[in-house]
Amino acid sequence: MTYRKEIELVFDAAAFLCNASKPPAQQPIESRIDLWYIAANREFNPLPLTAEKEFLLQSIRDHIRGLNQSQTPIKNLLRAVSTAWNKAQAVVDDIHLLNVGCPTQLTKTSDNSMLVKSTLLIAPLKTKVEISLHLIAHSSEDGLDVEISPSAMVKYGERFNEPKMREFLLNRLGNYVEERGKGKSASWGAAVQELGVKLLARGKK
Repeated sequence: MTYRKEIELVFDAAAFLCNASKPPAQQPIESRIDLWYIAANREFNPLPLTAEKEFLLQSIRDHIRGLNQSQTPIKNLLRAVSTAWNKAQAVVDDIHLLNVGCPTQLTKTSDNSMLVKSTLLIAPLKTKVEISLHLIAHSSEDGLDVEISPSAMVKYGERFNEPKMREFLLNRLGNYVEERGKGKSASWGAAVQELGVKLLARGKK
């Protein structure tokens, strides 16, 4: 099965059929689940597999492979994959918009974590602030969660309060990635730009 013509899910439907009246020995055997990225090979508007997509795809794959297949309805599997990929797309969009205003680098720090590091330059104050967004993917009862842990460090220039900058970002971004349009958190790029405006105003005082 494919979703948004971007990913393909391959699984054995029989393994997800659970008949409670059958003894455990007759329950379906766990089958292999695969999740592939297919958008890079499509003819119309191909999209490359970026580092953040690869990281999130692997996180989704690990999550669904950890499901108890005989106890999981197929609709729950499909919902878990579609919801998680919607969150992944939100991350992709946020990183793109963040990189438009601030040079941004990505580093995979472990199998379930990634670091998004951006440079916020406040030219009038001759100040450089390094913004770090630590992403941690983990399974929960609701599916795959992607936790956001922001931090900010002044590299040179005005000595702004770093804990307060972190608090500002946390309030704007929230603790977890949300599907686009289903939450009240600001985009990463908008939050960082807003922080820059506030720091500029404070520095001029």
